[in-house]
Amino acid sequence: MNEHNTSYSALGGIITAILTPIRADLSIDTDRLVDHARDLLARGGSRISTFGSTGEGVAFSSPEKREAVAALLAAGIRPDQLLPAIMTSSVGTAAQELSDLAALGCRDILVLPPYYYGNPQLDGLVSFYEAVYERAGRPDVQLVLYNIPALSGVTVTHELVRALQAGKGAPIAGVKDSTGNIQSGLAYVRAFPELAIFTGDDRVLPHLLVAGGAGMIGGLPNLYVQDIVSLYRDPTGPDAAALAALAAERIAQIDATGGILALKAGLAEQRRDDSWRRCMPPLDGAFRAGAR
Repeated sequence: MNEHNTSYSALGGIITAILTPIRADLSIDTDRLVDHARDLLARGGSRISTFGSTGEGVAFSSPEKREAVAALLAAGIRPDQLLPAIMTSSVGTAAQELSDLAALGCRDILVLPPYYYGNPQLDGLVSFYEAVYERAGRPDVQLVLYNIPALSGVTVTHELVRALQAGKGAPIAGVKDSTGNIQSGLAYVRAFPELAIFTGDDRVLPHLLVAGGAGMIGGLPNLYVQDIVSLYRDPTGPDAAALAALAAERIAQIDATGGILALKAGLAEQRRDDSWRRCMPPLDGAFRAGAR
């Protein structure tokens, strides 16, 4: 039985990187977002992570994201049931989003490193995080660092984590490792036992939990949150191997059929609601071309 972070106010468990429902005019459908978030939490998910990679976070403006998080809170979802993401290379934009989220009561924030310029120096990455925190007014928040080098082009190294811990920025509460590499996740757990270490990959989850990791932040719980919560709660139990194998099969199918598009198509089928198929540009091109 996994005993890590079983309190849902703690930073741990199965956190769904929630898909973002889109209206025909490309605005965020907050009614569907609230409905889906409530359902995920009711089925055992610990938190909702808005506007990360799965949530098409780079496709929306800061005001749009702020209003959507405000809608979730107004619907009764607590700040400690959220882990909003910030994904921008602009110090000013990241600082404004951090300030907005703190004002809404969110304390735990997932932050992607600044991307676009390849291979940034360690000092430059540290200065980005520290400048964001300072310009935001040094709010009462803590950060989860988002390591997804396949998309961002930037690796959250152990040296970066240590430098940020020793620096003048916001406290570091954890790391989300979305490399899909078991050894990468386990290395974070060994190096930083004081932090909440998450995987973004269901296949890594049981190995991470056994080693002392905190859980998962990922897209597959949008469709199968109860199965993944079961794996979290008992990663070495009699059903664990079958659940892990099923997760691996599902990931392979999603990856082979369109990633976010496939997740949205799966949710549309589950909910019998084709509105869930819609994506933001440029992903909407595949939707409009008939990709299902």
